[in-house]
Amino acid sequence: MNLKQRSSRYSAGVLFTASVAGALLFVAAARHNFVVAFDSWLAGMLVLVLILHARLGFALSRAQTEIEMLKKLALRVDDDIEKETLKVAPVLKADPSAIISAEDTQVLDRVRSAIEGGRVDLYLQPIVSLPQRKTRYYEAFSRLRDADGKILKPTEYLEAAERANRIGVIDNMILLRCVQAFRKLRARDSQFSVFCNVSPATLFDVDFFNQFTDYLAINEELSSRLIFEFTYPALQMMHPRFEKNLELIAERGFAFSVDHIPSLNLDWGYLRQKNVRFVKASSSLLLAAGAKSEAAVVELHGFRKRLADADISLIAEKVENESSMPEILALGIDYGQGNLFGPPRPADIYVKAHEGERRYAEAS
Repeated sequence: MNLKQRSSRYSAGVLFTASVAGALLFVAAARHNFVVAFDSWLAGMLVLVLILHARLGFALSRAQTEIEMLKKLALRVDDDIEKETLKVAPVLKADPSAIISAEDTQVLDRVRSAIEGGRVDLYLQPIVSLPQRKTRYYEAFSRLRDADGKILKPTEYLEAAERANRIGVIDNMILLRCVQAFRKLRARDSQFSVFCNVSPATLFDVDFFNQFTDYLAINEELSSRLIFEFTYPALQMMHPRFEKNLELIAERGFAFSVDHIPSLNLDWGYLRQKNVRFVKASSSLLLAAGAKSEAAVVELHGFRKRLADADISLIAEKVENESSMPEILALGIDYGQGNLFGPPRPADIYVKAHEGERRYAEAS
């Protein structure tokens, strides 16, 4: 129940009580057979009720005003997050307990400079429906650019960040930038649905994830179009506090995706209870599972049925060659992802293509 409803019900109750008290006071005064002390006590009660009504009414109004202010502040949350990001960026230099080389320090400085300078670009890769090959979703990737405009590949800085015990800080800031970029992207085209990766380092940073949950709370309009993707091993190792955060995000309508599954025989019902709506399996894993024997093919179809019964969609990822498509289609897989359907490209390329398709559909 929201504050307006609470305020309305409370006001009705208080006014009813005040009316009854007033009526009794009027009758007592008219009859003149009540003692004066009782009349005074009843009048005092009426005054007290009215005072309480005024005070609580003010409190409820103030709380409602604060919520309206929060909604307005949500429009400026990107700027606030950017400022907070700039505050924590210097910790990328190194953890005091870490001993790193001068080369690693230079790498981390380039990463920090890219994040502080806002040079975090959003790349998208299509996820298509099968067999139509129509783009239904995108997976988001973040790419850092140094001051000279050169792309910093993750392989260039991940090891240095791990040695400096700062991989989590980088992952956290990149995740925020990814969500920020998606908000701006959605402002141009509200039909975009994007998978956004959340790293294990971010999942186990409880303090950050608490703040991130609060951030999502005032951006609930993203819930229908933003899917958070985790690795299966990370979900297996989650602790109770993190599990509670996941529940809070799920309650706000955000769906989850799981990748890096080790096998096809997992507890899919349990994952669905965690609001997992998508599972990604590499095309090589799926093809290998179905190539062993006819019995293996039957088992694979059984796996597909278990996913369908759990209302989980299957995405075959890393589909690179046309030659593998007949076998993938024979398995009845829902979606495909890989360079065959489109490599990761700057978001603007796909946004413009999507806008062109939409205008064409509207015109026809």
